[in-house]
Amino acid sequence: MNEIQKSAQETERITQPENKFKGYTLEELRYQRALVLLQKEFCKSRITRNINNLQKSNPLSPSTAASSLPGKVGFVASKLLTGLNYLDYAMIGFSLFGTARKIFSIFRRRKK
Repeated sequence: MNEIQKSAQETERITQPENKFKGYTLEELRYQRALVLLQKEFCKSRITRNINNLQKSNPLSPSTAASSLPGKVGFVASKLLTGLNYLDYAMIGFSLFGTARKIFSIFRRRKK
């Protein structure tokens, strides 16, 4: 029963505060700006770290070897990269070009 009375008092205190909000002080505003800048910097560094991790684990990137990938994924990626000849690369490029051309033709404006 005592808890019900406490919660009723709390709801009354929250809904009808004793003092009205008069705004933030300059110090509070500076603190909020610094906090937002710090959060922004943390997010920027996290995104940079995630991009670096993606680049390191990408089997198609030229800077890293596919052997850095764990298990069978690295084996398959290295076989794909080393097992293709120039004709295979040309066929892959041709099929990708055809697909990209079809997609761009959808977005290109029609002349009247």
